[in-house]
Amino acid sequence: MLCQHCNEHQATTLIKRMINGRVEELYLCQTCAGESVIPNFGFALSDLFSGFLGSSVSQQPGPQSPKKRCELCGASLDEIVKSSQIGCAKCYETFYVQLEPSLQRIHGSLEHAGKTPEDGNPDLRERRAREQTLADLRTQITQAVKNEEYEQAAALRDEIRKLEEGGANHA
Repeated sequence: MLCQHCNEHQATTLIKRMINGRVEELYLCQTCAGESVIPNFGFALSDLFSGFLGSSVSQQPGPQSPKKRCELCGASLDEIVKSSQIGCAKCYETFYVQLEPSLQRIHGSLEHAGKTPEDGNPDLRERRAREQTLADLRTQITQAVKNEEYEQAAALRDEIRKLEEGGANHA
């Protein structure tokens, strides 16, 4: 789909707004979404996105100093703030100090705490726990044999068999 603002480039951004219960959609290319004043919106989208990043992004280089750029993609901090897109994974390393406050504010944390399928499924959670226990026991049995602790290895083997038989009944 072509950009509805310039009608030249492929649209990469969808802007939705609701007025009096009616949803309006506007498809824009990256250039128009990042730089143009969108009709009837009354502001540049780059100003909006810069509000997410720019307000708390600390600019380290002064007016005379050369702008720091990502070694991999060549993006500068100004370009990241303007487009509201991190250029590549290396940009996170390069501009971490400047981006950290914004990332903290936007995401609520600096560590990813994604969901796993077992979060809502007790059976899957139980199966994963059993698999982890089996893996731990297998590591222990290998170590016991290596240390010539054969009674301990036999006890671990029996425990593994019990867990495997119990798991077959539940699956």
